[in-house]
Amino acid sequence: MNIVSVLFVGVGGDGIITASNIVAQACMLAGYDVKKSEIHGMSQRGGSVSASVRFGDKVYSPTDKLGSVKYMLATEKIEMLRWVRYLNRGSVVVVNDRIVPIIGQTIDEDRIDNMVEQVQTKTLVKRKFLVDSEKLGNPRLSNTIMLGVLSNFLEIDEKYFHDAIDLILPEKLRTINQSAFSYGKNLIYDNTSGE
Repeated sequence: MNIVSVLFVGVGGDGIITASNIVAQACMLAGYDVKKSEIHGMSQRGGSVSASVRFGDKVYSPTDKLGSVKYMLATEKIEMLRWVRYLNRGSVVVVNDRIVPIIGQTIDEDRIDNMVEQVQTKTLVKRKFLVDSEKLGNPRLSNTIMLGVLSNFLEIDEKYFHDAIDLILPEKLRTINQSAFSYGKNLIYDNTSGE
């Protein structure tokens, strides 16, 4: 198998590292060679955070080249745009339809939405995942729902994701996250809005 890159982007506190750890673990359980890298930045202050998971038969480097990312999970629209140079026309993007406020800055959300929609990728799933997580009773489940959506595109058996969730998360969080993953896995969406 050729090397597949999955890029996770968001801000501090979004759970980017945990989400990337679950995917890396699922890929290892599926028998792939996996390399992972993380950039925490000013994560404790809501700064940019990213993680990369690369998997295949043999992976030599944990880092991605511009235009080489096949899959992106973005927990926030501005962070998606910050990393857009890593995408290409064949990329699949799952993005949470939200913006984390920047202190002292005015943000034109319509302009941001227009820029997101202009990105040329194979598939863009943009959805208010926070609304979905609130339906499940916990606003912190957005990432796990997004992982469920992303798993529809990755050639990794669903059982490995469930096993990875059990291995990575504390016992008290496993059941609710298993449910959130399955919820995301079963969401119906089109190729542009994710709704």
